[in-house]
Amino acid sequence: MSPLNPRGRVLIIDDDHLVGAVMVAHSRAAGFEAKVTDSPEEFYTLARDWEPTFAVVDLVMGEVDGLAVLKRLAEMESDAIVVIASGMGSKILDSARQFAAASGLAYGGVLQKPFRRADVANVLNAGAHAREAPEPSVSIIDSWDAPTLARELRDAAEGDHLSVVYQPKVSCRDGNVAGYEALVRWHHPQLGLIPPTAFIPRAESLGLVGLVTDRVSATALAWFARSRFHTTEHLAINISATELTGPELGERLLAACSLAHVPPGRVVLEVTETSAVADEAGSLEVLTRLRLDGFQLSIDDFGTGYSSMAQLSTLPVSEVKIDRSFVQDLGESLAAEVMVKSMLQLAQGLGLDCTAEGVETAAALETLTALGCDSAQGYYIAYPMPEAALEKWLAEGAIGVPPTP
Repeated sequence: MSPLNPRGRVLIIDDDHLVGAVMVAHSRAAGFEAKVTDSPEEFYTLARDWEPTFAVVDLVMGEVDGLAVLKRLAEMESDAIVVIASGMGSKILDSARQFAAASGLAYGGVLQKPFRRADVANVLNAGAHAREAPEPSVSIIDSWDAPTLARELRDAAEGDHLSVVYQPKVSCRDGNVAGYEALVRWHHPQLGLIPPTAFIPRAESLGLVGLVTDRVSATALAWFARSRFHTTEHLAINISATELTGPELGERLLAACSLAHVPPGRVVLEVTETSAVADEAGSLEVLTRLRLDGFQLSIDDFGTGYSSMAQLSTLPVSEVKIDRSFVQDLGESLAAEVMVKSMLQLAQGLGLDCTAEGVETAAALETLTALGCDSAQGYYIAYPMPEAALEKWLAEGAIGVPPTP
């Protein structure tokens, strides 16, 4: 029997009827509708008409192989998140994953046979959470001219429509909370929830991103100061590359820390690897001044700017955050493990702390711990939460236990 108020739909193709039945049971236990078939044509029909959230594809079947199914899904322009199920070795699974991604399919992970109920739940929970965010009216935002966007953004900042959610970061060594990353959300009265990717780039291009930085800093620091849970944890705030141009940023951040009575040393400013080296001379001066002011600095999305890795030693940073594109396949891909290990060795050799973002499975966290990573954050640990939900999560001591999305 399918669950009431299902969280999504899971369509499975597997020629082993027992495995298919177990997958259906595990999917329903996780709160999803589920259907299974061993017929490729029935699978394609359901993929078109039933509009599944997930398509679970067995790589090795008698009538058709999984790669042919993936190729057909890509030709159909399926929106389903693809999960590859197989008992094959990691190299073959990694190649299949890369084939799915190169074909334009949304990739949700691998279920290595034999799998457990928890494995199925973890894969589905991560993918379903990614689909929960409402679709923003991007075309409307893009149609706004500069004065309109400025007015809307100022109204949002002054009218409490720019809110902050917090994603915990935990120590790989002992599982204790090491800090929180403050993330902005825009709740527009007419358009609904607008994610940062829909408005931050335009705000940057029009010189308006300082409005967002100031709002996030004030809100997050005020919470950080009054929360009874933090003792040695730090608070991370994302900084736009367009603000690495002069002393104004440091002055504003110092004023915000002073108002909230939070020492700058408890604040980590996250900048992307690409932005930190785009204007090396200019950004080096600003970043050095921020360090002199007492702030910690972190290179976000580390590993995505390969040409800049050699310049890492010149930047006054205290931490690197390994990009989720490398972390998401840990436990499934030998290549991912090798690359993450090399990045950890590079950063740690320079005396920097390492955080892995995008941790969505127990296998990824276990691999990071074994490799000596300092900290981790991601859906497996905790989703970004509003202040009240975070306080409840901390009070219940739910560290290391993924909350229900």
